[in-house]
Amino acid sequence: MHFPLFQINKTIGPSELIKGIFSIWGEIGVGKTIFAIQTAIINTLNGKNVIYIYSKPNFPYERIKNIVQTNSKNLLDKILFIQVLDYQELYTIIFNLEFNILDNLSEKDNNIDLIIIDSITNLYRLELNRDKKEKNFILNYKLNQILANLYNLNSNYEIEILIINEVSRANINGQTIQIQSGGKIMEYWVSYSLKIERTEKLNYRKLILSRKEEKIPRDYFSILSEKGFK
Repeated sequence: MHFPLFQINKTIGPSELIKGIFSIWGEIGVGKTIFAIQTAIINTLNGKNVIYIYSKPNFPYERIKNIVQTNSKNLLDKILFIQVLDYQELYTIIFNLEFNILDNLSEKDNNIDLIIIDSITNLYRLELNRDKKEKNFILNYKLNQILANLYNLNSNYEIEILIINEVSRANINGQTIQIQSGGKIMEYWVSYSLKIERTEKLNYRKLILSRKEEKIPRDYFSILSEKGFK
């Protein structure tokens, strides 16, 4: 998987396949979707077929249009955009992906190389209810199953997985800190995470790259424009 920023590609290394699930997360409006769309387009430039699953009501046509203007519109032919507005629908699509992959294994042009889900917990969070513990248990079970299936696709079929996630908060030792939505479930399944943060400078973003096996994250800075990160 290739990303919009050279320094992140350099840090991760030249490996053709990122093993495990890669998560991009942060507050609303920091540029997560723009980063994901750029990543999709960059990977199509490298000949990869991409599935982009979008789980919010307003599909980002304008963002895609702005980014594609600097590339070839033909690249969009290699990206299958799917919009889902229901958590069960998202669960069903992810559950059935392996069957679709098995059906297309003999057709190289139809192979899936990268799956992007934007966002993995948006619909999940809409259905959470503090007063309905049994329902929340089922939602957590389904989220765990979604991530398990995605991890399986990465491990068994060498399909790279990029998920976009929101911010949640947890109280640790009396302090409130930001964590990925999904908490321990995300912590278990995600191998790489890239948190995008605002800075004091307008349109400047701080990006914090963490690996599961490393204790010390790496920091980067980038400018965000309508055409994406640079």
